[in-house]
Amino acid sequence: MIEEILIFGLVQGSLLALLALGFSLVYGVGGILNLSHGAFYLITAYVMFWTIPMFGLMISAIIGLAVVVGVGAVTYLGLIRPLQETHMGVVLVTFALAFFFEQFVKFVGDPKTHYIAPFIPGTIQILGVNIQIQLLILIVGSLTLVTIVTVFMSRTTIGKSIRAVAQDYEAAKLMGINTDMMLMLTVMLSALLVGFAAVFYAPGNFIAPRIGWGYLLLAFAVTIFGGMGSIPGSILASFILGYATTFTDYFISPTFSEIIPIAVILVMLLVRPQGLLGKKELHQ
Repeated sequence: MIEEILIFGLVQGSLLALLALGFSLVYGVGGILNLSHGAFYLITAYVMFWTIPMFGLMISAIIGLAVVVGVGAVTYLGLIRPLQETHMGVVLVTFALAFFFEQFVKFVGDPKTHYIAPFIPGTIQILGVNIQIQLLILIVGSLTLVTIVTVFMSRTTIGKSIRAVAQDYEAAKLMGINTDMMLMLTVMLSALLVGFAAVFYAPGNFIAPRIGWGYLLLAFAVTIFGGMGSIPGSILASFILGYATTFTDYFISPTFSEIIPIAVILVMLLVRPQGLLGKKELHQ
């Protein structure tokens, strides 16, 4: 039992880290609350599903990632940037976009549930627990990407520019940083991360047009828990919440574990609005 919780909690945490990292990054850099974040997962998963018969799983995964990054860029340029000064406008338009993609998938495909075969079928035994090889790919891929993004943000010129925009938008602009470009790159990076979440987790699982909302809720809960805009907070919160839901699955009920993200949002907003590692906002 303990071994299963350790392993499957790590699986859940790895998935949540990919979902929440980009969501938190976009909010931290531009104050953008992107409610179409879960729809990016939906798009990637369905593009994979639609193109697998023609190109195979590996090529379809690359196509899915390319499409979702392009959608992220168009979303910023066409919807977010024109409404960037009005936060409520961004919330409403990204919510509308998420709903549009759900209906689009239903229209182009169908509202049925579909199964995507895993990259590598079969299971492997770790600590006496049988785990799908696909989930092992998720763990390794997620930890690798989280490390790469962390290094990218701290060591590269673009990463430092993104951090500068996050710390002080106006000062970064005065220093000659192309803030619009940095914000667009951040949204594209966010879309790429959630796209990888779909690439690693959708194979071996079922997809349906409604799945985007569930992944949005998970990303939002982790971001609130860890601290809005805090990358370390999001990573820490991902694994805490991952183990909490897995523990609840085993010792209480899988149905009850589904309300944990909602409970986390409500409790953190009431008790500690800045989250675990977020900074408290000062109001004048």
